[in-house]
Amino acid sequence: MSGLLKTIWSVDAFIYHFLNGFAGNRVLDWFASFEDVSNLLKGGAFLAMYWYLWFKAGADQERRRTAIIVIVVGALLALVAARSIATLMPFRIRPMYDPRLQHHPYAFPITPTLINWSAFPSDNATFFFALAFGLAYLSRRFTIPAMLYVAGWICLPRMFLGLHYASDVVAGAVIGVTVVWASLKVKWLQSRLATPALALADAKPEVFYVAAFLVSFEMAVLFDDVRVAAQTLFHMAQVEPFHEFIHETLAVFVVLGFLAIAGYLMFLRRKWRNRKVEH
Repeated sequence: MSGLLKTIWSVDAFIYHFLNGFAGNRVLDWFASFEDVSNLLKGGAFLAMYWYLWFKAGADQERRRTAIIVIVVGALLALVAARSIATLMPFRIRPMYDPRLQHHPYAFPITPTLINWSAFPSDNATFFFALAFGLAYLSRRFTIPAMLYVAGWICLPRMFLGLHYASDVVAGAVIGVTVVWASLKVKWLQSRLATPALALADAKPEVFYVAAFLVSFEMAVLFDDVRVAAQTLFHMAQVEPFHEFIHETLAVFVVLGFLAIAGYLMFLRRKWRNRKVEH
């Protein structure tokens, strides 16, 4: 096992040194940085394609919409799986911070605040390869363009900037594709999740599409808001005076959650009784 890990490390280091050898070119450095931070051309482009396929007319529209819901759920599950693996596995420092590597300086400072986030596996690779696989499933003509787009436009710049090793990207891609593929095979997701969601879209489009917009927006920006909030809470939790505050806040949310669930169950019970009386 140690031999395999050494081989992977050697390949990772070779690829990083090769890519980093081009660092220092202002145009190339700027272009890579732009590719990395452009949510419009990353998540925005993918979500736009999903909305196109959602509204595209055709005899298979309902089947397509069912698959889109399952794919989105699968992509989110893949992201959760990747974060869980990163949390449970030993911390892996990102190439840009690794003292074992020789770094060529970039033309301008590149200092993303990711020093406390494990590099393995890549969230971006997991999420966007999951969405790319979903597009390929919905339409085979998207297979090569979508996969090349993720590999070349999204993942390659992050490797060039030292945010990920090649093995981080490969592992993320495997997780993303596998989870979405498995989700499409699970009939339960279609019958218990996709079907009610489609029924809600028909019955109350004003509710469904508001929720869909918010979800797709957060997906397009890769949940930056959620990440910032999580990082803030994490740093607050490291400070002793905030421990009690966080515990009290969580306790309040738990109590409010139970009250909300109890109230909703009482509402459903009353509604069921009224319907029974009417009949």
